[in-house]
Amino acid sequence: MNSSVIITTHNRSYYLDKVLYGYLHQTVKPHQVVIADDGSTDDTPEVIQKYQQLADFPIVHAWHPFGGMPQISKVRNAATRQCTGEYLIYTDGDCIPGPMFVADHERLAKPGFFTQGRRNFLRYKAFDSFRGTENAWQLFKHWLSGGLTKVHLLMRIPGLAVRSQKMKGIRGCNIAAWRSDVDVINGWNEEFVGFWCEDSEFVTRLMRTGVKRQNALYSAILFHMEHEKFVNQEDFDRNFALWEKSKTGPIYIENGMMPPPRPQPISLETVASATPMKKAA
Repeated sequence: MNSSVIITTHNRSYYLDKVLYGYLHQTVKPHQVVIADDGSTDDTPEVIQKYQQLADFPIVHAWHPFGGMPQISKVRNAATRQCTGEYLIYTDGDCIPGPMFVADHERLAKPGFFTQGRRNFLRYKAFDSFRGTENAWQLFKHWLSGGLTKVHLLMRIPGLAVRSQKMKGIRGCNIAAWRSDVDVINGWNEEFVGFWCEDSEFVTRLMRTGVKRQNALYSAILFHMEHEKFVNQEDFDRNFALWEKSKTGPIYIENGMMPPPRPQPISLETVASATPMKKAA
């Protein structure tokens, strides 16, 4: 299986450095990593270039101009267009993968399903010492010291998943789906701006095509680094309305990964051939 990992980021090069280090140390390497960069102006390019030289798999920098507000859907679409893998693993630039992260997602992958992975939370206090390559005992010590928040996710049991028809717990920072299924819905809805509901809308349209949801139980785990939280009620209300619309609206959206086809000009010959001939008097 060829899997492409799509990582969204914006001006968090310190976080991205830790994330890419994690993909460098996977037991099963991704076929490709694509950085969905929402117009970073810090030293993100230098971090990416460093890992491009170190990695034995392609790392693509899919940079998109910043539009003044976060454009997560737009940059995910831009990155997806550059993916060559048949299986897509969507994640974020503040999520360090465990060493079996890619292997777990590939093991769980099966036709007709997408996978919702899990996340543990990494506190600021553990940033300097945490690498993502820790063994079970080292992870437990991080939990004991308050660096990690979920002790039950320190255990790994590969291959276990449970089906769900609910929307609760959808997290765009850890979703894997087949490229062919993403193409059917035309990817992510670029009407979304900000940080709310774009993942739920994406999954709603995906499930309306018949793709089923499965939740990883004790595998496909990320370590989500603590950061400041952005709360914008206007963004939430607008995006929530877009999500509601997706429950009955078009599954294949126009404002998505591929633009709508341009109308073809009609020749005079075509118009003439389509005009009914008048009967002779």
